[in-house]
Amino acid sequence: MSALAINATAPIDYTEMEQVSAHLVFPELFEPSTVMLKRRKHRHPDCIASNQMYIPESENAKLALVWLMAPHQLLSLGLQGHTGTGKTELALYLADKLNLPIYIVKVHARMNPQDLEGSYVLDVENNQTVTRKEYGPAAKAYINGGILLLDEFDKASGELTSAMHLLVEGKPWPLEMFKETITKHPQCFVIGTANTYGTGHDERYITSNQMDQAFLSRFMWIETVYPNVIQESKILEKFAPRLPLHLRNDIIKLANAFRDAALGVNRDGDIEDPIQCIFSTRVVVAWAYYIQAFGVFRTLRKSLDSVFLKSVSPEDAEIVNDIVSKVFGDDIDKTLKDLLAKK
Repeated sequence: MSALAINATAPIDYTEMEQVSAHLVFPELFEPSTVMLKRRKHRHPDCIASNQMYIPESENAKLALVWLMAPHQLLSLGLQGHTGTGKTELALYLADKLNLPIYIVKVHARMNPQDLEGSYVLDVENNQTVTRKEYGPAAKAYINGGILLLDEFDKASGELTSAMHLLVEGKPWPLEMFKETITKHPQCFVIGTANTYGTGHDERYITSNQMDQAFLSRFMWIETVYPNVIQESKILEKFAPRLPLHLRNDIIKLANAFRDAALGVNRDGDIEDPIQCIFSTRVVVAWAYYIQAFGVFRTLRKSLDSVFLKSVSPEDAEIVNDIVSKVFGDDIDKTLKDLLAKK
């Protein structure tokens, strides 16, 4: 057999690294320069394509990259922010660009440690039923490397966070289900997303749980925020270029009016009687999409009802409708056809 044939069947080393230009991988973050970074040379089957419409907030993305590129991750990375500020999108974006597999755990209050570890499953081999172990997403990431994304981990119970102490610290992690202890792969990165800093129940995020300081102190925290007007304008220009500029601007104006009423003008929660609904960038993009999808003969209110207004609590409804009227006036009840003709 020739050497060429042998090489053709050689297994791919998914941990092999390459030096690449930071601008080539992250043109949104870096200008052409001599800055280089390391990424996996080969794309792993467990990689997930990120949202091509996503535009990262530059400073937060660079800080997350500093954490990823450091020789050691002394702490796991916590991404905290309100709903729709791009926490999960940032993790998916970094994993995609760096050819890192990503394993997502959707954390909830009823999750137990075994959900992270895995379980025994029945399988058929040679016409015989056999029992084999199947590692859970957290164990797979720990063993094989990649990003372990603990999504909404402030929903976890005290039992679960206690079981995750060694996991998020990068220490040898005992899997009680399989009676074995696994060690962290050198290319395993643990990221958690949360709406709170583990302070527990609040009026907006009622399913968030209180977490002890021993667990929280194992994270380096980055706060994600809603894009500023310029950033959000770029997002809508990219996502809905056929909508007229004046309409895109009014959508962003309405989003920020709602955020002022919910979080205060400085987005620090310093506001009396805040509304509880949040008009996130996710809702901004969804509304722009459904304005177009609903067609030119339906009003803006029709699509806004569907993506946002119907989910507003009765306590907030009057204030919310007043804000809509102040920003859009009569235009909210006009069809897209009428607004496209507006100069």
